[in-house]
Amino acid sequence: MGKSRSWLARFVLHPSPCTNTWRGLINASTRPLAVVTGASSGIGLELARECAQNGFDLVVAADRDLSDAVEEVSGLSISIEAVRVDLATPEGIRQAVQELGRPADALLANAGHGLGKGFLDQSFDEVIHVIDANTTGTLALIHKVGNDTQQG
Repeated sequence: MGKSRSWLARFVLHPSPCTNTWRGLINASTRPLAVVTGASSGIGLELARECAQNGFDLVVAADRDLSDAVEEVSGLSISIEAVRVDLATPEGIRQAVQELGRPADALLANAGHGLGKGFLDQSFDEVIHVIDANTTGTLALIHKVGNDTQQG
């Protein structure tokens, strides 16, 4: 797992649980598991790709369609589960955590977004959603997975 794996280690949170509903070609229990949020595109998709290339099974989560990400990464003979959730909401956090079923070796909490316009040009509800997605939801997920890890 060479040099690339070492940079992943900075993001490791040991362990959290995960379940895979889509199976790759190799037995999932023999590979480490990475949970990547915001994996539908951009940095999150690249993080998922790096994890897969370094032998991790994946649970990918985003509030958008993940089929392209699953298709792209699934060719790497790993197991992958896609979870479409809004991590800005307590229900989305609960739903994501419910999907977990085996210890994870890495949690790459990358979910987040911006609105692309001036602060005063946004509705305050939009501002709150960005804060909940980028900060509150991310911290809630890390806290929940971390607590489950310590107890598990």
